[in-house]
Amino acid sequence: MDTEDAKSLDAASDDLILWATARAGLIVVVPVLGSTALLANEVYLIVRLGKIYGKKISESAALGFIGGLGATFVGQTLATMIPFPPLQIPIGMGVTYALGRVARSWIADGMPDSAEKYQAAFSSEFSSAKARASDFSSHPNRDKPLGDEARRF
Repeated sequence: MDTEDAKSLDAASDDLILWATARAGLIVVVPVLGSTALLANEVYLIVRLGKIYGKKISESAALGFIGGLGATFVGQTLATMIPFPPLQIPIGMGVTYALGRVARSWIADGMPDSAEKYQAAFSSEFSSAKARASDFSSHPNRDKPLGDEARRF
């Protein structure tokens, strides 16, 4: 793959990550459905990132990667269940953005079984993204789901 092709794929993945991040800011505050929809959004994000890079990623593989991020991911995601939008929105967006960024690295690395290597990067990406939540909310596709958000994973 030449440099131009790689740049094009990276631009497409950046746009997808920003779309999923903006979407997370909307769905995370929906009572009851919010946490289910947020997880669905994140699974679809990883599956679609794989498609961009020509990799078939099953939903179960995406869930395995998410689970492999461990307590860091789970703790941040649980914080979105506190019904306080000024807290929920930046956390939901930060988690989704960070997940998209590290998932892209995971895909580039050949999707290794262990996600442990990506935990520190997830934390770093989350911290920077949470502070920039307002920058992510204007994506033109934010009102379009990436997939079936009512689906339970």
